[in-house]
Amino acid sequence: MGRDKAEIIYGSLPQWQAVAGLLKLVCAQVRWSCTRSQREAWGLGANGIEDQEPGLGPAGGLHAAFTRKDGVAWLVVGCDYPNLTAGDCQRLAGSRTAEVQAIALGDPVLGTIEPTLSIWEPPAQRRFLQAFAEGERSPRRVLHALRLRIVAPADPRTLADRNTPEGH
Repeated sequence: MGRDKAEIIYGSLPQWQAVAGLLKLVCAQVRWSCTRSQREAWGLGANGIEDQEPGLGPAGGLHAAFTRKDGVAWLVVGCDYPNLTAGDCQRLAGSRTAEVQAIALGDPVLGTIEPTLSIWEPPAQRRFLQAFAEGERSPRRVLHALRLRIVAPADPRTLADRNTPEGH
């Protein structure tokens, strides 16, 4: 991308702030996976969770969050989904049941999922940490190995991320 995707403005706010606004509607607390410089520049304080093993992308952020051992589910949202809506976050949160360990937005027919649009219950977090310790760095593969519910977003464009300048 050539620059920090969290700082890109698609509407009126940088993505890290826009996503936080959506999450505040369904989460008791919002925390950010970030670097030390982001935590300081954005004024996140204790709500900024620095990667313990930098350079691992989403796996590093999940690892840092899950090692906190808060005992709560984590609704994970990447900053590169500008089409995400409050309804999508509510759809994820409303899909929680004791029968599943994780929920991800995706295409239930094709079985495709977005690991950075997901909810990880404590058992899923433990399995991720175990797989991470064994060298697994793909949150998608870990999710597929769990009791997973795939939830379709209201609009399929929600799943279009912005990982390249062309996608911006």
